[in-house]
Amino acid sequence: MFAREETMNAQRFSPVPTYLFPIFLVLLACFSFEVRAEPKKLEDFKDWSVYKKDTDAGRVCFMSSVPKKLRGDYNRANRGDTRIFISHGPGKSERDVVSVIAGYRYLNQSTVTFEIDKRKTPLFTLENRAWSQGPEDDQRLIVAMKRGAKLIITGTSSRNNKTVDEYSLSGFTKAKAFLDRACP
Repeated sequence: MFAREETMNAQRFSPVPTYLFPIFLVLLACFSFEVRAEPKKLEDFKDWSVYKKDTDAGRVCFMSSVPKKLRGDYNRANRGDTRIFISHGPGKSERDVVSVIAGYRYLNQSTVTFEIDKRKTPLFTLENRAWSQGPEDDQRLIVAMKRGAKLIITGTSSRNNKTVDEYSLSGFTKAKAFLDRACP
């Protein structure tokens, strides 16, 4: 009887009721680890796919495509994944960001040429990625991609090798509309 009375007294004066302890442990486990989920593919639209990923900073949605043709004087085995992205988030201020991953490190301070139907736009580079000059350029590039049939990205690697990547714009317009609905 004395042990039971002691246990009851301990429970009575405990700052956290003991029945909440298991719930506390589960919540602690859930929030102790950073969310590192892989992007989830939402839908395919011909040559473009739309994804979402929840991060600590918020939801990121993006659409992406891979080149149909890769040209240049380089060893393909030395080149990583190559993609173009249109991304939203995290946050409402980061919308319609156009970027390219080259699959190699760009030549320092080089520019990349983004060409749609013979109209060229320079992109700036940082390591293995290229971006437009800002939101106004992003919007112009997106309008051109909706109207165009193919996109050619020309860059120069840190080994001074020129690359020419050709992307299809088939499915771009539908993918963009879906992206805007998935991540308003």
